[in-house]
Amino acid sequence: MHAVRSSSQWLTGVVRSLPQTRRVTAITSKTKACTNAETTLELDSHADTCVLGRDVLIIQDFERPVEVQGFDPELGTQMFRTVSGVVAYHHPITGECFHLVIHQAIHVPHLEHHLLCPMQCRVNDVTVNDLPKFLAIDPTENTHAIIFQDVDTDDGPSRSITLPLELKGVTSVLNVSVPTADEFASHTCTRLEFTSEHLIWDPNDPSFGEQERAMTDYTGSIIDTAANARGRSLIIGAISTFQDGANVDDYDNLADVLEAKQIVASVDSTTSHAMNGTVRTRTHKPIDPATLAKRWCIDPTRARDTIERTTQLGVRVCLHPTLSRRFSTNDRMMRYRRLQHFVFSDTMFANIKSMRGHKCAQIFATNFGWMRVFPMATKGEAHDALSLVFQRCGVPPAMILDGSKEQLCKTFR
Repeated sequence: MHAVRSSSQWLTGVVRSLPQTRRVTAITSKTKACTNAETTLELDSHADTCVLGRDVLIIQDFERPVEVQGFDPELGTQMFRTVSGVVAYHHPITGECFHLVIHQAIHVPHLEHHLLCPMQCRVNDVTVNDLPKFLAIDPTENTHAIIFQDVDTDDGPSRSITLPLELKGVTSVLNVSVPTADEFASHTCTRLEFTSEHLIWDPNDPSFGEQERAMTDYTGSIIDTAANARGRSLIIGAISTFQDGANVDDYDNLADVLEAKQIVASVDSTTSHAMNGTVRTRTHKPIDPATLAKRWCIDPTRARDTIERTTQLGVRVCLHPTLSRRFSTNDRMMRYRRLQHFVFSDTMFANIKSMRGHKCAQIFATNFGWMRVFPMATKGEAHDALSLVFQRCGVPPAMILDGSKEQLCKTFR
């Protein structure tokens, strides 16, 4: 206990002996409090989430704590809050004040500056140009800057706002300060949201990598320049609506409950089958070129050509659609090539055995002269010849046989 007490006294003495190293971070008075703490908002491409430091105005707590690990794993992990914070920024040219709002950020109270994740900002449609102007081939005002498009204003139409970045060594920064709660509540400064408040940010989401790989083909070339111009595409997997509990004794209430969550893809009501309650498969293609062009972000002409050249094979048919059946995911039939014409097959016999012991052969032919012959020792090997045709040549849409025993057995079928 004596050693601990002496160490504490020595540390206190050191702090008291260096009063000139203290920095004033806040000035308070009995009548009004104001905060003049200045710090920097730094771009950090290695940070997978925005980080807010000590000098920030916290306006929301998401009640979603996270574990944070530093650059050295031996330092362990620490638990921090996920918050929304505000910092004030004064434009160095116009002098206009902006309140920069950063949602879903990690609050590290002992950090002296803030870290901005460029990817988290870009997902929120904020343009982050981190290339310095002196390194750009053709620099403009938007080079090395953060750009907000279509910002709503109270006194006029929407406008574009550009925040020029500065270099602190090799780090791109914005000089910011801490606003007071009264200043933020007064709405005197334009608010710029760097990150989204409602779209949950998950830096480990694999969809980012999947969308990036989908932009190029196997050679590394861009698949379609028209699709890139449209920006990042998001696909809605499903939309479901639910209805609260209701009395189904009444026909009107029962209809409302049934329509609340629809699971029927389509019902053909233009034929007589709909009159007796029979649901049948549509004969036309389930998707048109316009829908395919919108889903894949491609030209309508390419979408039309894709549908014309696409064939759906191995379609499972349910004879009784009112029953629920689970089909297996066997896709071995898709591994073979496909022939476009019917194939005739028959077994040919010979009176003399060959030197290799073959006494018959299985013949496959078409009506335009295409032919394949496979010698066999016995007619029971016809199924082996059929497998060779499927593997080497392809699978025809149908085969014409004479109904012999070897061609109707289970193995051949």
